[in-house]
Amino acid sequence: MNTAAATLRGWLRVALKDLRGDLRRFTILLACLALGVGTITLVGSVGAALQSALLRDARTLLGGDIEAQLSYRAANPEERQAFAGLGKLGEVVEVMGRADAGEQNSFLAIRAVDANYPLIGSVTVKDTDAPLPSLLAPRADGSFGLVADQLLLDRLGLKLGDQLTISDATFTLTGIIGTEPDRITAGLQFGLPVLMSVDALNATGILAPGVLASYRYKILLNGTDPDAAMQSIETSFPKAGWKLAGPKDATADLARFFDMFARFLTIVGLSSLLVGGLGVSNAISAYVTERQRSIATMKALGATGPRILVHFLTQVMLLTLAGIVLGLLLGTLLTMVLLPILGGLLGLGLPPVVDIVTLWTAAGFGALTGFAFGYLPLRRAEKLKPALLFRSAGSAVEGGLDWRDVLKPGLWLPLGVAAAGIYALAALTTGRPLLVLWYAIGVLGAFLVLRGAAWLLQRGLKLIPPLGNAALRNAIKSIWRPGAPAPVVILSLGLGLALLLLIALIDGNLRHQLARESIPNAPSFVFMDLFEDEVDALKEFSVGDKSVESFASLPMVTGAIEAINDTPIAELNRKPPAEFAFVLEGEIPLSASDTLPDQSTITEGSWWPPNFIGTPEVSVFQRLKEPLGLKLGDVLTFRVFGEEVKAKIGSFRDYAWRSGSVNFGFVLSPNAFADFPLSYLGLLKAVPGEETAVQQRLVAGFPELLFLPVGEALETFAAILANVTTAVEVIGGLAVVSGVLVLAGAMAAGRKQRESDAVVMKVLGATRGDVLRAYLVEYGLLGLLAAVLAALLGLAGTWAFVEFVLEIDFWADPSLLLWVTAGTIALAIAVGMLTTWSALSTRPASFLREE
Repeated sequence: MNTAAATLRGWLRVALKDLRGDLRRFTILLACLALGVGTITLVGSVGAALQSALLRDARTLLGGDIEAQLSYRAANPEERQAFAGLGKLGEVVEVMGRADAGEQNSFLAIRAVDANYPLIGSVTVKDTDAPLPSLLAPRADGSFGLVADQLLLDRLGLKLGDQLTISDATFTLTGIIGTEPDRITAGLQFGLPVLMSVDALNATGILAPGVLASYRYKILLNGTDPDAAMQSIETSFPKAGWKLAGPKDATADLARFFDMFARFLTIVGLSSLLVGGLGVSNAISAYVTERQRSIATMKALGATGPRILVHFLTQVMLLTLAGIVLGLLLGTLLTMVLLPILGGLLGLGLPPVVDIVTLWTAAGFGALTGFAFGYLPLRRAEKLKPALLFRSAGSAVEGGLDWRDVLKPGLWLPLGVAAAGIYALAALTTGRPLLVLWYAIGVLGAFLVLRGAAWLLQRGLKLIPPLGNAALRNAIKSIWRPGAPAPVVILSLGLGLALLLLIALIDGNLRHQLARESIPNAPSFVFMDLFEDEVDALKEFSVGDKSVESFASLPMVTGAIEAINDTPIAELNRKPPAEFAFVLEGEIPLSASDTLPDQSTITEGSWWPPNFIGTPEVSVFQRLKEPLGLKLGDVLTFRVFGEEVKAKIGSFRDYAWRSGSVNFGFVLSPNAFADFPLSYLGLLKAVPGEETAVQQRLVAGFPELLFLPVGEALETFAAILANVTTAVEVIGGLAVVSGVLVLAGAMAAGRKQRESDAVVMKVLGATRGDVLRAYLVEYGLLGLLAAVLAALLGLAGTWAFVEFVLEIDFWADPSLLLWVTAGTIALAIAVGMLTTWSALSTRPASFLREE
């Protein structure tokens, strides 16, 4: 045992001494590993920082220790007294509105607050230190103070001190919103944010019965446990339907989104590391080729295969460790720079710190990748024979592995363990083993397709008879000759480009879906909180205005599902997937209809007849059936306006959600809401091109009505989509950078062979221009094939994703594909020429003397 340990120490000592010298040959290896590890470090640390901030600042983001929320009315005196008895009370009312200033108007997301707001944290107003209550207080002329977003002033052409009207009240602009401690938990809002007092909101007359608003009561407890406080509210007001939340509840959706996005970016970042793994493999192959005569000498002196493997594996893992350290330093630096910037954009305190678990995770990915991609070339080193010493000292690659070597456990077992380790670490990091499995299958498929395509290309070009054009003939031979870099170039560039194309094409499909199908079929204006007489008036307006194509109205209320088959939701212990959890967690939009809504299809059961007077029924969106565990005949209990409404599931239906039409997850028979005051959702579609004129006539004819131009909603959605896509494209683009590094490494590794080829061509009469043209044609062909294969893989992946996940029609942007093809060809030529330029200057005499 001691002898074996001493022998191993001796082997390691020799390996370390042999590694000393010029390390520039490993630049590509270190860069590929550092880029991949750094990407994973950055993504993981930012995700961990966001989660930590939500946990740390949960009370601030909620605005108190607990929050009680209703959507159909304000708290009554008894409820206010109970809330105040628990601690300091703050009131926030959120509702939509419209600001008018002369002929200009804009949709608003109103937040009305009392004098105690905020209970925790502070509101900042730009360019003033005045307290918020004084800025919102009534002015001497009878107007109310209004603090607004800068964009509202720009859109209406106003400045501080100017006045505008919101419904029945006049406001004076007194400040510009800086930050609000709880704004991030308000969710997606359409309209420009403004702050006003609760008294001012009451003066507008917006809060009419049936209007959809959110009444939030935030309580800073005086020592009571949050769970006990929420339980006391439920016990005191069991039928009011209060939605109660503690700090963790308030940030649950944000935490889920941040976590999901970070995990997805980790997968994208792992792609960069895997593409970089090709650079590791190529660098080690080049190193083994460079050292093959030294290996043959070691073999001649009695070194065994395991001795050779340990020698070079030690060097590879030391280099891998160096790449990991560089990557961790890079990721840490970028994290510390990015976190404060991101925190400012989100309104979260994100101190520049790095997550230790993320560092270990990134290091684990780097170590496994370095081993997996470096091991195969090292097995070739084992097979080199001492007879190599008696051959010409050229640069040809010796050794090689055949199919019998692949079947040996000594080869596939270590690689299998490394691959399993990468999968297990990715599954543990993302929490989605099935997603990682499909990702692994996709990556393996892409590897096989690109490698197979490169093999077929070389075989096909080899069969082409000699061409008359010397440059083209020599370029084609350089692609299929033994040891040519074509497979590595196609594989590395193709993988990175395929990933980036996949991201870009999915983004393009979403935008195209909006522009081609959703937007043309969507209404031009959406009216909120209409009453029956207002619906009639709008119908009359639509019939008499030739610029209006159609008008439709849908009754709408909000309610919460309290029980299924008389069993309270809390006792059912049903935990639907995160994307459907909101259905059981709070109030949701409900509608009623005598007839089957447009764009809907019954998938199970039947629709109730017109003027239905039996037990109320409900039709449920088909996709909610399995996640919520529902079936025909189940009785759902809704809490609407504080009252119980029971309805039996009479049907499940599907609808074309992507068409731009409006539909609801739960549609009840009209008799379910016979005793409730209903408001209506109005949908007006203008003749294309006439939207602005119709909007002006609507404002003039119905100044009291609240409506949302769909263009503003689409702008909000497009901005969110652009931000998400940009983040993904930046991380995905790093895979292309890794591909470029691998390409450079492959070209640099073959520089000796290039010099030899150039010498032979010059000896046979070729000029420097002939050699240059041959290289240009070769690199251009490789870039073209890599681009075509990447496009095919990107198109295939996008088609599968949009058809089976997004369920929208597939579309590809031809201009994007052309730009990618042209860019890839130019990139391959540029990198190839930069890394092999020295071959053009090689003098035959001096080269042959060295040989």
